[in-house]
Amino acid sequence: QECGANPGERKLGEMTQIQTNFKGLDRSIRMQKIVEAATAIVHRKGFKAATLDEVAQELGLSKAALYNYIPSKGKLLALIYNQAFEKIFHRIYEISASKISPEEKLRQIIRDHICNIITKNIAMFSVFFAEENQLPGKDFQQIREEKRKYTNLVMKIIEEGVEQGVFQPVDSRLQAYAILGMCNWIYKWYKPEREFFSPEQIADHFIALLQGGYLAGQQPQRRPDLPSPSTLQPTDARLEKQTIMELKLLSDQLSSLVQKMGKP
Repeated sequence: QECGANPGERKLGEMTQIQTNFKGLDRSIRMQKIVEAATAIVHRKGFKAATLDEVAQELGLSKAALYNYIPSKGKLLALIYNQAFEKIFHRIYEISASKISPEEKLRQIIRDHICNIITKNIAMFSVFFAEENQLPGKDFQQIREEKRKYTNLVMKIIEEGVEQGVFQPVDSRLQAYAILGMCNWIYKWYKPEREFFSPEQIADHFIALLQGGYLAGQQPQRRPDLPSPSTLQPTDARLEKQTIMELKLLSDQLSSLVQKMGKP
């Protein structure tokens, strides 16, 4: 046997080192790391199956040490939601208060929501949209109120556009639900590691669709620099997949032709 500490002692020493490093961080950074670890575990296993023991283990802490920061699993989930709202509201207040036109405000909000909120935080928003009913009562009501605030800001911009005649006269609440629902649902299907389109391309397509509709002959009102859906270029991954499919089709056709030629 090699000299030095045995595996159990080495593991204990490593955990102690992690704990020491963790304690040396600023408290806000420690809380951030706790939320990140919890988000990853809840995203992977679901809230009911996830445990504080796993979060503590992920951070190299004892469960007792974790309780110094988080009193319960429910409060930890509330922290995830609060951080999600920090990301959601990061730019919308600035955009809504700016002196730009209502249509430009809405374009910027859609682009920010897709590019800087949802697609950059898939795990967090998967938890956000799936685990709301697991929140403690008071936190649940607070989160619902925060969601209403965000929807109301979008509604206000829509109402401004209707008043100025740049948006069609519609029910602003229903329109806001439609826009946010389309953007939020990205978390269900967007896979960063194998996605065909970039967040920017998705945002361009959604904006063009909302402004121009989907019927042929409709002329979307958009900025000159905003590409139409037909001009969006798929990523290399999609081009490669399309090429493989075309080659397979040609191969099948060639094989069929050879078989026919070989028959008497």
